[in-house]
Amino acid sequence: MKNCCIFSCCPKTPVGIAGFLVRISFGLSLLFVGLTHYMTFDGFKGMVADGLGPLEPLGVLWALILPALMIVGGALLVANMYKELAAWTGGLALASIPAGMLAKPVLSGASLADMMPAALNAMIWLILFLFVVKCSSCCSGGSCEK
Repeated sequence: MKNCCIFSCCPKTPVGIAGFLVRISFGLSLLFVGLTHYMTFDGFKGMVADGLGPLEPLGVLWALILPALMIVGGALLVANMYKELAAWTGGLALASIPAGMLAKPVLSGASLADMMPAALNAMIWLILFLFVVKCSSCCSGGSCEK
């Protein structure tokens, strides 16, 4: 019989516990960032669309979609459910950030030096996301438990 916590079973190894806690923390963080983007939507929309040149209308559309992907991906990571959907939604949201930021210098002549900090920050999120997705199977005897 499994011992279960809220959302999924409790890991029993130090690495499993760490993976569990990182997954919960990362999922909540992603969810909260998505919610914050909607709460401050006008500023967020301007930040996303600004500097995209002729693609600014697509930036406005993406500003509507990106927070929803973060919210869904984050919630699913916390719940440890629908892992493929969590990976697609959270991953697409996070992967679009450095791509979008680094497209701005090409599309509108924005300063690459101004775009790099946000792009690098998103890359750090992506690396952590990879770790979280890899270890999301900890409770089911995945690689983090061994």
